Amino acid sequence: MTRRRFLLLSAVALVGAAACSSPEAAGLRGSGTVLRARDAEAPSAAPTVEAVPTPAALPTAVPVPTAAPEPIVPPDALPTNVAGSTDAEMHVLPVPSGKPPIAAALPARRVVIPTIGVDSKIIQLGTKLDRRGQIAWETAPFAVGQHKGLAGPGQNGNMVLSGHVSSPNEGGIFHHLPELKVGEGVIVSTDERQYLYRVVDVKTVTPDQVSVLDQTPDPTATLITCVPDGIYSHRLVVTAHLV
Repeated sequence: MTRRRFLLLSAVALVGAAACSSPEAAGLRGSGTVLRARDAEAPSAAPTVEAVPTPAALPTAVPVPTAAPEPIVPPDALPTNVAGSTDAEMHVLPVPSGKPPIAAALPARRVVIPTIGVDSKIIQLGTKLDRRGQIAWETAPFAVGQHKGLAGPGQNGNMVLSGHVSSPNEGGIFHHLPELKVGEGVIVSTDERQYLYRVVDVKTVTPDQVSVLDQTPDPTATLITCVPDGIYSHRLVVTAHLV
């Protein structure tokens, strides 16, 4: 009897095991496992928004200051030379006022005056401050000077050439200019050619007679030096016309 009961209980246990291993039972167990796995999953992370970089501001252009132009000295600001000054300071007259500048021309390079023995290079002259702090023409040491801003060789207008009659520091290139006579020749050269001028007038003026520097309708050469030698109170002005 005991053996029969044991066999019966064993059969029941085998049936129960078969039921638990059936597909339906396995599916239920698997389903339960899947649900628990899904329930255990962590919530998905929120989508990341990429930041758009802000464009850098363009640099602002800074204006570059321009250099101020050099001041131009008006002609009427040039003073009249004072009698009693040295020849080196006052051998020329101030520039007359109200005269327009002459268009650029080839500068004079040399002047020859055969009758008085002048054969000299020519230096371009601007203005400077003299010992009294006034504006005056520059001088040409041991040479003849051509005044800038006036006519050039062969040009319509007044070409002004100046030189010392005597100076201990700058020579006396025009020492014999007072001996020049009407009808005699003055030869002025540029880098390209020579120009012959014929003397038409020789006169003495005071330092304030600036009209001798006025522009002329025809090509004119005006030669200036201080007289008398050693005193320099007046100006010798030689006027010559282009031949």
